Amino acid sequence: MKKVFTLAALFTGISLATFAQEKIDTKRPIHKDRKPRMEKKFDRRTPEEIALQKTDQLDEKLTLSEGQRAEMYALQLDYAKRTATHREEMKKRQAEWHEDMKNTQKRIGAILTPEQQEQLKERYAQRRTGKYRGQRREFRKQLPIENQIPKVDNSEG
Repeated sequence: MKKVFTLAALFTGISLATFAQEKIDTKRPIHKDRKPRMEKKFDRRTPEEIALQKTDQLDEKLTLSEGQRAEMYALQLDYAKRTATHREEMKKRQAEWHEDMKNTQKRIGAILTPEQQEQLKERYAQRRTGKYRGQRREFRKQLPIENQIPKVDNSEG
């Protein structure tokens, strides 16, 4: 009987030790807790809807009067319209910049020899994999903030 209890206790201890050594991922996935960016949320709405929503939020927090509410709506509407035009302008500029970058790459390719073109492609591939990024991060780690702040002598004498 003692042998049965001893074996049961031994088996239980070994199984508990095995489960205790399992690494359980305790971190929550980033994408579930992350809130959507405001640009993406407002991108699908008209400036009138955005202005109305912002005015309603301010009215809930500050209990605005009707006159304040009307002025706030006009101000928010103006800002939402300017933001929408700015966003469209930035999209156009980004497309132009992308085309300019492609043209520059073609011109660089025309100047280089085929061997140099291959070397350049390899270098771009290394940059995408992060070969050069690690060096910058380690540089930051080597300089703690205490060493960067100049020491000031506050003693007056």
